[in-house]
Amino acid sequence: MANLSKEIADFHRFFWRTPKAEKAIVFYAEHEGYYPYFEGLVRELISEHGRTLCYITSDPHDPILQRPESRVKTFYLNKLLPFFMAFVNCKVLVMTMTDLNLFHIRRSYNPVHYVYIFHSLVSTHMIYKFGAFNHYDSILCVGSHQIKEIRKHEESYGLKPKKLIEAGYYRLEKLYEAYGKYNKEDKEITVLVAPTWGPTNLLEVCGKELLEILLGRGYKVILRLHPETVKKHRFTNYNNVTLETSVVSMDSLVRADILITDWSGIGLKYAFGTERPVIFIDTPPKVRNPKYKELGIGPIESYLRSETGIIVQPSNIGNINTIIQEVLNKQEIWKAKLSRLRSKYVFNFGKSSKVGANYIKELL
Repeated sequence: MANLSKEIADFHRFFWRTPKAEKAIVFYAEHEGYYPYFEGLVRELISEHGRTLCYITSDPHDPILQRPESRVKTFYLNKLLPFFMAFVNCKVLVMTMTDLNLFHIRRSYNPVHYVYIFHSLVSTHMIYKFGAFNHYDSILCVGSHQIKEIRKHEESYGLKPKKLIEAGYYRLEKLYEAYGKYNKEDKEITVLVAPTWGPTNLLEVCGKELLEILLGRGYKVILRLHPETVKKHRFTNYNNVTLETSVVSMDSLVRADILITDWSGIGLKYAFGTERPVIFIDTPPKVRNPKYKELGIGPIESYLRSETGIIVQPSNIGNINTIIQEVLNKQEIWKAKLSRLRSKYVFNFGKSSKVGANYIKELL
């Protein structure tokens, strides 16, 4: 009841008490885990462009609601969100939520320019639902693969071309910066196990066996769960395993000597952000768009697996210790290769927030 009361109050405050100039740019986040993807843009728009922004969150526990930042007006909207979205009247609405206008979150009746920000480096056509980006006006793209895929999708289905911006990936830059400052103080090898979500993720396919082997070998193990896994309670508490259920922090990515994942986008993030290789368990891929092969373009998360790490069959889990030692012994060789790949596949490394903020400012 308290949350609903806050929603009503915030709904009223946004529409009737917030000056028009202060809500020209609106950010929307489904939960607290998305602010890290907006952070660079928010900071750039405030500090370099002198803007005041509105930030809407559907998470009542989002820390941003407690921030005293006067240049970021925060609002909590959850049950009232569909009504808010239908009538919001701002110049630009920035989101990292897919499937706009396909379900209960519709475009506004007012002339709002919708900007999408990716929260992953992966391709646009296999793990996202068909038409996930169709109703956005602009997309801040991470790399050339996303531009190629979106343009092919538009051509194939007769869609109006969107504005595709060569932006980059701020979260990757933050990880690179954090890892550069990290000094490992213990000799203990830390293994981060980070499955994607869904019935075929590595935790479901071979997770119990994998964790038992890692623990038996004396590794320090962190299990980082996808928000959708946490939401659906598809996990078990394992003894002697550090369970991480929030994707806000990057500490585990920085501290991990080894990342073991499946088809999660965290693989490319770790490889390009820390310049260390990944161990990919070859579970069935997560396919949310059965039509993805119609584009005739292979997903980047598929063809870069062998370029950014080692692929291991679930049946070969028993040899995981040998594979881990092999990866650790060749870290320096991988470092140079992953740096080159990042330059090839990621736009504007180190400058993405400036590029994105400049574009948003031009839309006003």
